[in-house]
Order: sequence, then structure tokens, then C-alpha cells
Amino acid sequence: MQLSREMLYVAVALVCFIGLSSGLPTDKERFLNELDLVDDDGSMDTALINYLFTKQMVKRLHNQIDIGDLQRKRTYWKQCAFNAVSCFGK
Repeated sequence: MQLSREMLYVAVALVCFIGLSSGLPTDKERFLNELDLVDDDGSMDTALINYLFTKQMVKRLHNQIDIGDLQRKRTYWKQCAFNAVSCFGK
């Protein structure tokens, strides 16, 4: 009886969590909604400014996500700090 009650609580909590999380915008949607783009008047300059600004922001987000490259560099720096000959030669 106690086990079935706990399973019911877990199921209700899971359904509530899924319902709440599906209603929230994804990071990409939230990011695009928060961008402060130049008002679009239809000109080529405005479109170019918006494109470049968005490209820069997406690149920053992408760089934050890429942890593997940072870990690889950190490992290399640790190796160089421990054994400088292996990095810089004799």
C-alpha cells in the first residue's frame, strides 16, 4: 500500500514537471526574444546589422557550449607546466 502511494506521488510529480517544462521557452527561443535588434525598416543596412549582431551572439553561445576544446587546452597547459621540455623542446 505504501509503495503504491509513493509511486502515485512520483507519477504526479513527473507529470507536473513535464507539463511545466514543456510550457517554458527553450534557450534558443528565449535568446532570440531577448535580442535587442535594430528596428526593421526594410533597408539592406538594417538587415545586415541584424544579421551580424545575431551571428555574433550565436557564436558566443556556441563557444560557451564547447567545453571539450577548453578541457583539451587545459590538459595541454597542465602538461606544459609540469614538463616544459615536452612543449618547448630541448
